[in-house]
Amino acid sequence: MNKQTLGIIGLIGGIIAMVSVALVWASASVTYAGQTISMSGSGIDLLKAGGEGTGMSALVLVGGILALVGGIGILAIKAVGYLLPLGGILALVGGIWAAARIAQAAGMLGELAIPGFTISVSIGYGIYVGIVGAVLALVGSLGLKGE
Repeated sequence: MNKQTLGIIGLIGGIIAMVSVALVWASASVTYAGQTISMSGSGIDLLKAGGEGTGMSALVLVGGILALVGGIGILAIKAVGYLLPLGGILALVGGIWAAARIAQAAGMLGELAIPGFTISVSIGYGIYVGIVGAVLALVGSLGLKGE
């Protein structure tokens, strides 16, 4: 693939990673006596909540922004192309971190034995979308090879 095509792939990856923060990152439901209460949260909700979740979603968001700028850099400016792999790595780390923590929480809640209650937590599709965006940004960074 030529450098321009890879730059476009990286740019699209950055956009996808940024958008993923607005999608569902986790969902939970509690069932008791036939009644179910469900809720879900996005990466933006994690940013607002503070704590460890802020770091996860901030990495994906900032990584997406850096990948976007880096993709534009490969296509036009050339001076900031290094931001593309940096953004891809940050978004990938944030996405994997979030997926691991939500899976850990789901495992811990699954071990609770409260008579009459069923509790479930699952990873939302937004995290997977963010990871795909990060991988595309990293693929796009192949356009920097030889520079």
